[in-house]
Amino acid sequence: MFCDGVRMWPPKWLYTTSLAGSASHSVTGEVGLLDAVYLSRMLPPVKIYLVITTDDSNSYLGSLMFEKSSIAKVMYDFFLTQINRRVREIGSIDIPVWD
Repeated sequence: MFCDGVRMWPPKWLYTTSLAGSASHSVTGEVGLLDAVYLSRMLPPVKIYLVITTDDSNSYLGSLMFEKSSIAKVMYDFFLTQINRRVREIGSIDIPVWD
């Protein structure tokens, strides 16, 4: 998964408490269980936020950018169907490429 030539998958996962100003902590790769998915409220919505929980019960936030809002919406709908699945399993699903 790429946006403007930049690899988007897997996202960089940022520890959610670091968003409030504490020390930054992140994990990489297809880790954890997908807990929630949010579509950006910015117009046009070209960003999706994913929340995961790792095996050590920490929550992380990742984001995916898309070149077109129509693709972001399709991917948002797809990720909604994947809640409570392992990120590794989600990453192994082949998704068709759109123009």
